Amino acid sequence: MSTTSVRVWDLPTRVFHWLLALSVLVAYVTGGERGTAFVIHVGAGHLILLLLFFRIVWGLIGSPYSRFADFVYSWQSIRSYLKDVARLRPAHFVGHNPLGGLMVLAMFLLLLAIIVTGLSDAAARGYQAGSSLIAAMGNGSRAMGELHESLGSFIMVLAGIHVAAVLGHWLLARENLVRAMITGRKQLVGGAAMAERPFAGPFRLATMALLVVLAAIGVFSRFDVPTLMTRPAVPASEVGSLLPDTAVGMDQQQESEAED
Repeated sequence: MSTTSVRVWDLPTRVFHWLLALSVLVAYVTGGERGTAFVIHVGAGHLILLLLFFRIVWGLIGSPYSRFADFVYSWQSIRSYLKDVARLRPAHFVGHNPLGGLMVLAMFLLLLAIIVTGLSDAAARGYQAGSSLIAAMGNGSRAMGELHESLGSFIMVLAGIHVAAVLGHWLLARENLVRAMITGRKQLVGGAAMAERPFAGPFRLATMALLVVLAAIGVFSRFDVPTLMTRPAVPASEVGSLLPDTAVGMDQQQESEAED
């Protein structure tokens, strides 16, 4: 059966996709409590937030197949596609298929929850001076720490499902989605092929670039590596809850660490 090569993913969307995958992997691997690993972990989280900001805006003003309007499907469409998959005859879509679009939305929401819970936990541990985003969380909540770790594990499960789905789609529909996200082009079956839709023009690209730069300045404006490298003193929000003997013991321990 003949196929047609069609431009689908613009360069900004492809760069976003691979940077997000790399950032999530780095954040997961460096989920340490302190030191260099913690700085990298927090930095990766900040970068993920910046990438999500880009993708949300690009989903509104970007190229046709990058827009939410193209891949946010109704529940009826999702159910219909699931039935096709169950029959091992999934329909072909130029952009995201209904399950792919649903996975994108789920990952975006989950990543936002991971970032918020992580920032809250960092604030509760006294790292407000290390980042404006952490400072914005006030005193934070230590309870968010466990939730942050659980959500971090869950995002890796979703990532595994995503990879499995891409492989399954390649076997069933004969579409190499990995190659498409590298080259930007899909090889579509003749019946599913259609005229290429123009990518976003220079004005929208320039507008998006300006917004990303401004957002990056806001996200990383007070990113203080030395502060994040140093284990902070007991947060003020926790001092009152400590028993007197415990507080004295921790003060002595901190003085001993300072002398070392």
